[in-house]
Amino acid sequence: MRRRTLGITAVSAAALGTMAACGDDSAGNGGEESPEFSGELVIWADETRTPVLKEFVKHFEQEVGVKVTVEEHVETLREDFLAAAEQGQGPDIIVGAHDWAGQLAADGVVAPITLSADKSAALNETAVKAFTVDGNVYGVAYAMENIGLLRNTDLAPEAPATFEELIAAGQAAGTQEVLTVETGVDGNAYNAYPLFASMGGYLFKDDGTGTLDPTDVGVDSPGGIAAFEKFAELGAAGVLKTTIDASNTIPFFVEKKTAFLISGPWALTDVQTAGLNYEVTAIPGFEGQGPASPFLGVQGFYVSATAANAVFAQEFVTNYVLTDDLQLKLAEVGGRLPALTAAAEAYAADNADVQGFAAAGENAVPMPNIPAMNAVWEPFGRAQADAIDGVSTGEEAATTAAQTIRDAVGA
Repeated sequence: MRRRTLGITAVSAAALGTMAACGDDSAGNGGEESPEFSGELVIWADETRTPVLKEFVKHFEQEVGVKVTVEEHVETLREDFLAAAEQGQGPDIIVGAHDWAGQLAADGVVAPITLSADKSAALNETAVKAFTVDGNVYGVAYAMENIGLLRNTDLAPEAPATFEELIAAGQAAGTQEVLTVETGVDGNAYNAYPLFASMGGYLFKDDGTGTLDPTDVGVDSPGGIAAFEKFAELGAAGVLKTTIDASNTIPFFVEKKTAFLISGPWALTDVQTAGLNYEVTAIPGFEGQGPASPFLGVQGFYVSATAANAVFAQEFVTNYVLTDDLQLKLAEVGGRLPALTAAAEAYAADNADVQGFAAAGENAVPMPNIPAMNAVWEPFGRAQADAIDGVSTGEEAATTAAQTIRDAVGA
């Protein structure tokens, strides 16, 4: 979520100009009268979204005349929902990440959502794709995030065009570290993915429509092996280190022990508090290779397959969630770019950090939302750490991780 140009938000076509007023027929009902609703709508959300939604639904209740209850679930939202859904209970709507979609759809606990052509066009195209499983959309997106490159502009005045330029600038800065990116002794597949993708690696084959094939694992593809060999090379050079973990990744940047930090919007509070001069830009790819493509994370609203008020729940997520007003309010508290392009343009205006993260997300790909992704994190991370530490060659690490993933998916 950063950039210089509006980046990933520019992928979508049109803005949804007339959707700002809740309950207005022009906001997406195509001139048709809104259906009459009764009863209660229950929404489960986390501690960040709950306060905003509680304020938003007050006006919504007045407009529609239906009671809406927003319940806060801290840390265990998905687990609580799955447990309740198994008993045919739980909320009508949950708010959560797009990479839940595959498992929730496979378990049959969420319902497909139909977006009209104009509403789909008003959203970031990649955000819609993120919630798509087997051709069906299972969530209505409201926010997006990805990692990027934060640079201390006093230590490194110019943004590097390639990863090799980044290394050279990091060395020239004379700091303790060339850069910091959270890795740790167990590796970190999420933070490693941009460089892995730059070398041509992939996790699961995409058929071109967004459908991923869990039987086609690309960790040991030619590009995947080349990426792990690059991890080994960067580890031997001291550029990547497993000693850089959650405890020191951001602090080292704040303390000026490095000129470069690869992280997400969550790092900004500490960086700004330190009073650093900094800029957010795209993570550069390797010279002569593809762009560095970080994972795109998307947040959205799901409708429960056992919703007590299913019709009303569908109306809420396809109409009232898709308003600039709500998406901007959620963006302000969450610090994430809205999924509606019109809201994203408004949020990014005069905000260099948001523009920088959006630029870094121009080549972002949705984090795989299929259940097989659960088999990737540990073996990929372990292999990355082994390559960086020189325990395995790049090819050995990639081959071992790929086979472990295949075995887990097959099981």
